[in-house]
Amino acid sequence: MKLTRMILTVALVIFVLSAPVTVSAQQTKGAALGLVAKALNAQVGSSPLSEGSTIYSGDYLSTGSDGTLLIRIGPLSLSLESSSAVHIYRAPYGAVVELDQGSIVYTTPGTGENLITVANDVRVTPAATLADLGRVSINDPCNVTVYSQRGQADVKTGTESHFVEEGKAYRVRGDNEISYRQYVSPDDSDYHNYHGHKPCVALETVHGHAPIAAGQSRFLLVTGVVAGVATGIGVWKAYESPNRP
Repeated sequence: MKLTRMILTVALVIFVLSAPVTVSAQQTKGAALGLVAKALNAQVGSSPLSEGSTIYSGDYLSTGSDGTLLIRIGPLSLSLESSSAVHIYRAPYGAVVELDQGSIVYTTPGTGENLITVANDVRVTPAATLADLGRVSINDPCNVTVYSQRGQADVKTGTESHFVEEGKAYRVRGDNEISYRQYVSPDDSDYHNYHGHKPCVALETVHGHAPIAAGQSRFLLVTGVVAGVATGIGVWKAYESPNRP
């Protein structure tokens, strides 16, 4: 009898000690966020993605050199172009994306839901009350190009912000070159504690332009890239159209 009680006691202790671990694992698992609409040479982590796959908050998504990926998050759409990578997170307004490399195209419905992109400490927020279609691209560790084909976007870097109007593209100079220690949502209160900063102002000339001096705008209106960007967005729109066979 004593042996039986001892065995039961040990089993109970093991169960109690293991229970918090199980709960913790469930709590840290990302919530379902969206669905894959189209996928070609695209991965979540190191696993291939296919049409109909579920995307979870915190997922790392990437495409190969000839890849593309389109995901739906309710009324929002996000497309990764070739050789691109993002971390994506759920947000109260819809979703927030950390663009790690390459280019993305986004659409928002103008009904309050939104999809915000953060790239090299540059934050791109489409107008929540307008239907938006735009593209964000990382050129190098300190420069990001933001193009708004439809609607407009509020772009912020450091203490400076600028509205990118419909049909315009800007090359945006970031405050810092980023090196990540751990990925967390850009909306996290201590987000900046998880990566290092190297001031971009210390770098040399960028694309033939002199270093940015104190008080000089970090937003450069560009026109040469617009035609190519518009073509890329046009191809993406045809690709994601529900009428496409």
